[in-house]
Formats: sequence, structure tokens, C-alpha cells
Amino acid sequence: MPQKKSPQSRQSHRFRLPRLPRGSWKPPRAQTLFTRPYVSPRRMLLHRLLLVAALCLLAFTVLYLDRRGLRDASRDALGIIDLMYFTMVTVATVGYGDIVPVTARARLIDAFFIVPIRIVIWFVFLGTAYQFVIQRVIEEFRMKRLQKQLHEHIVVCGYGMSGSVAIRELLESGVKPEAIVVIDPQQTALEAATGLGIAGLLGDPVREDLLQQAQVREARAVIISVSDDATAILLTLTVRSIAPQTKIVVRIQEQTFQRQLRQAGADVIVSSTKIGGLLLADAVESEYIVPFINDLLSTRGRVTLLERPAELHEVGCWSNAVPGIVVIGLVREGTVLSFYEDAPCLIQPDDVLMVIQSSRAG
Repeated sequence: MPQKKSPQSRQSHRFRLPRLPRGSWKPPRAQTLFTRPYVSPRRMLLHRLLLVAALCLLAFTVLYLDRRGLRDASRDALGIIDLMYFTMVTVATVGYGDIVPVTARARLIDAFFIVPIRIVIWFVFLGTAYQFVIQRVIEEFRMKRLQKQLHEHIVVCGYGMSGSVAIRELLESGVKPEAIVVIDPQQTALEAATGLGIAGLLGDPVREDLLQQAQVREARAVIISVSDDATAILLTLTVRSIAPQTKIVVRIQEQTFQRQLRQAGADVIVSSTKIGGLLLADAVESEYIVPFINDLLSTRGRVTLLERPAELHEVGCWSNAVPGIVVIGLVREGTVLSFYEDAPCLIQPDDVLMVIQSSRAG
């Protein structure tokens, strides 16, 4: 009767893929680009005006209670209008000098109570001016500068789990952070993306104006990684209408939407549910396939799967005898020749190879 393997012996034979001694990629310091405020401008302005009015009313109330400590050079008693006038000119730092505090208590109130209120109100005014005027000018300038630099870039619509993994893989493969633009409606997602040195646009990716700002017509590819498949179809239609020549890669969850996405103009469709299910099924009967596939698809893996043009020293070699690589297929004049269906052939200059090769330098 065969003996059952102990957990220790099973653990010792578990398949592991060693990592290469590479330095970890360190993202540069980044800035976040927002194209619109998160709160309605009218509502924000109304809140700030109410705050200023409340502070002025508080200052007026305190000055009214201590009106005996104030003196007007032109009259003996101060009325309500005089106190309102003094409150406004004091808060506004005008100070004509016609009404002055004469008692010690009135001067202390002006120094330690009215002055802080005055500073807060001025900060509110300056912050409002910055947010509604200066920030808009700076944002428009940054947007124009960004759009001038965007060419052959990659637009990622949706910075969720799949989108973030895709971006990190692009960075690991050598794509510069300046060549990636993220569109997402969540501020926290944009902050995480821009922490990698990537420009982010705040808003719904389906909005055509945001896609225009991201220069999708000049983009090399658009990755659509939104949470809803119906939104992915609508977004694919929108992108295709703006950029007929741009490559569109879409992630979906349900296989049933593949036909609609093809009709909408998607070039590549990735079903995360199907791929995950296949790997789960393979993992039931095997120990090595799933880690090998994960390693194969990752840029930092021990081996990598690449699609590239045939190099000069490879031209004239048989497809099953190229030194240093394993050719699993090649594309010749739009036709895919695979190692499992077609006989080995001589590689020609215009062939595109699909190869498995080592990531080791040299």
C-alpha cells in the first residue's frame, strides 16, 4: 500500500521560481492633475460666504457687548450702524481711525479676538481666489503642456485592481510614467496612480471631453479596465468614435459581451473571469503550471513571453532551432503559424515572432 506523503515532504518539493537580482523600480515624485473641483463651485462659494458672514456677525456681537470701550471722535454714543461700520472696516483692515478702542479690555479684544477673525477671513478670501482663479489658470497651463507631450502614449480608463496591475507591469517593462495617463472618477485612485509619476484626470472615463483631453487620438493604446461590462462597451464605442486607429484593449468579466465589444471596436478582449477560472482548474491537478504561467506573463519573471519582429541574426534560421529562445509561433503576412499545427519553417525578415526567452541579462 503506497504511503501518503507527509506535509513536510510535500513542502520540500514545491515548485519555486527564483527571482532575478534586479533593483526594484522606484517611482519618482509626482503631481496630481485634476480637471474640475470635487465639490460644486456654487456650493463651495456659498459655504465660504456663510462662514465669512458668521465671523463678521460674531465680531459685531463682541464689539456690541463691549461698545463702552470704543470712542468715536465725532460723537459720544455709538449706535448699531456705527458698530456695524467699525466691524467691517476693522475686519477688512481698513481702519480709518475715527472709532478706536480706548479701554484695556477693548484693546485686548481687538488684539486677541478680532485680529484672528480677520486673519481667518483673509485666508478664506485668498483660498477662494486661488481655487477659482489661480488654480484654474495653473491647471489649464499644465493641461496644455501635458497635451503637447502626449504622443504614442497609453491611456488607462479605470485604476482598479486590474488597471493598477497593468500600469505597474507597463512600468516594469520599461514604459516611462510620462507616457501613461489614467482616467478615474475616484480621487483616492488618482492619488495612488499619480504616486507612481503618472498624470491623472478626475472624472468618468465615458465623458468625451476627458478622452479628448487625454489625447486618445494620439495614443498608442487605450486600456479599458472599468468594473462594469456595460460601461466598458459604451466606453469602447466612445473611444473608437474619437480615435479610429488607436488600439483598444478591454477587460471584461462576462464572456457573453465579447460579440458586442468586437462590434464596438475592441481590438483585444481579456476575460479576467475566464483566465482566473482556467488557472484555478489547472491548479487542481498540477503544482507547476500556474506558477510557471504567472512567471511567464510577468515582466520580472525568470522567463518572459514576447511578441517582437524577427532580428537580423534570426533570419534564415528554422523556427524550431533559434538559439537562446523558444519560438511558439510566428506571424507572416497576417497569418499565424504555430508550432503545434504547422511544420517548422525558415524565418523571413518581415516575420513577427512569439517567443519564450530568458530574462537573464546576456
